[in-house]
Amino acid sequence: MSVFPGDVISEPQFSLALSTKKPLPDIYDRTGKNLLVTTFKTTRAAVVKRSSFKNFDVHKTANKLSPYLKEEPKVLLERLSSGKYVEIANDISEKQKYDILNSGVAEVEFHKVWRRVYPSKSLASHILGYSNRDFDQKSSSGFERWLYKNEIKNNKINLSINLNVQNHLENILENAITKYEAEASFGIVLNAKNGEILALASFPNFDPNTVNNHSQSKTANQRFNRVIQGSYELGSVMKIFTLAMALEEEIINLSDEFDVWKCINKSRKKCLSDYRKSKVQYLNAAQCLINSSNICMAQIAHIVGLETQKRFLSETGLLDEQFIELYEMGKPSLPEKWNELSMDQISFGQGLGVVPLSFASAVATVVNGGFLIEPTLYPRDKSYKTNAKLITSDVSESMRYVMREVVKNGSGKKADVEGYAVIGKTGTADIPCNGSYEGCGNRTSFVGAFPGWDPKYVILISYEKPKENHARGIMGESSYHNSGPTAGEVIRLIAPILNIEHNPGKEVKYSIQGDLNNGLIEDCLLYTSPSPR
Repeated sequence: MSVFPGDVISEPQFSLALSTKKPLPDIYDRTGKNLLVTTFKTTRAAVVKRSSFKNFDVHKTANKLSPYLKEEPKVLLERLSSGKYVEIANDISEKQKYDILNSGVAEVEFHKVWRRVYPSKSLASHILGYSNRDFDQKSSSGFERWLYKNEIKNNKINLSINLNVQNHLENILENAITKYEAEASFGIVLNAKNGEILALASFPNFDPNTVNNHSQSKTANQRFNRVIQGSYELGSVMKIFTLAMALEEEIINLSDEFDVWKCINKSRKKCLSDYRKSKVQYLNAAQCLINSSNICMAQIAHIVGLETQKRFLSETGLLDEQFIELYEMGKPSLPEKWNELSMDQISFGQGLGVVPLSFASAVATVVNGGFLIEPTLYPRDKSYKTNAKLITSDVSESMRYVMREVVKNGSGKKADVEGYAVIGKTGTADIPCNGSYEGCGNRTSFVGAFPGWDPKYVILISYEKPKENHARGIMGESSYHNSGPTAGEVIRLIAPILNIEHNPGKEVKYSIQGDLNNGLIEDCLLYTSPSPR
């Protein structure tokens, strides 16, 4: 004979999981067709030690339950000794419930509870986050935590995520981590016009269905969202802002020349160097970005000045905490002393750690005509428009042209995709450790936009400590060999999904007259390294 419990006569502390109505909304991608998160009713078993059960034998109970829970008696004993209310099984079937009842342990009770489920498992996990079984905001992360803290009661929510784009981004990054033997990676695809996040990925990643109170500490590294929580020196991709800043201040134009054999050694033991020394002594400002010259960028920063650099970078949003519908936002790592030495370093991508999402948003501003955007996980109305500007439309046009030359003829060649006129910039940064930039590996990045003639989407790809592998045809550790090719592969797959015009004959226009002559660009391209840093 078995006695089945009726009403619940004992409960854990109050939680949303025990509510009578579905406590949280279902979450879909931007199409409203792809389900990302849902909630369903399930059964939980718990051992409740009441004062009326004076002769409760924890050892005997552990031995009785062990065969049905498929758990060692010693492990069960430790759990059963931890308190008066001990959960022993979750999401149990009717058969499991019957088996546990047949164990003969009178102290077992069953509760009907809601549980959050993630059908796509690890896909988009760093956006969605996770929730524990009781929907406690202290044991949650990502968008799930946003729901709890803001008490959002909608039945259904659509995010800005395009699940197909997200899937391609994650698959490519996951395969590339193995290919390049990198320790970690991240990527983002962002609408350059309105700030909608189409895809966001961080590796290693995690399956939110498996995260609970016991596994939280073990999965901390996998759950760390590098796109929004991390702060990194991204290397030469920062040169985009140095050039844009100088053009916006009208201190230089693209045809101004700089001595790239010049020795800049203020507060240094030796002269500042470029990854590869230029074969010609003078490069114009456009060539400085195409050839990725540190010496040139430091000179441009000196012309602009320290205070202007700080102000401009502050206006881009790189020096402040980013705010989106996630609470785990990281903060930039600013230099202890913003002096001439740090000014030089920041001009070419050292000395300032930026949050990747903030960086991608700032690049979108540079290429979209100069309009500042605020990233979001919610779809924005088609009429959405921002009027706040960082740079003029003419400066934005100049930057698109030079960034196109980087991809056509410079270190971004492997990111180019026929028919989309990809624009962008590579960056390979030595990772600082122990007070220096020596011997700690590098971080590679590519930031770009497509289509180049009217950028609609920005893409950022980055790897932590990738390695060369001649057996696999990977001839170097720089972004030319890994981040750039990955970005190209992602663009090739997602551009048709995003209905981007495929036009092999269309190129990035540069209509500003008198600023740059073709001869200077042609000269520059003769000296562009086949695989610059």
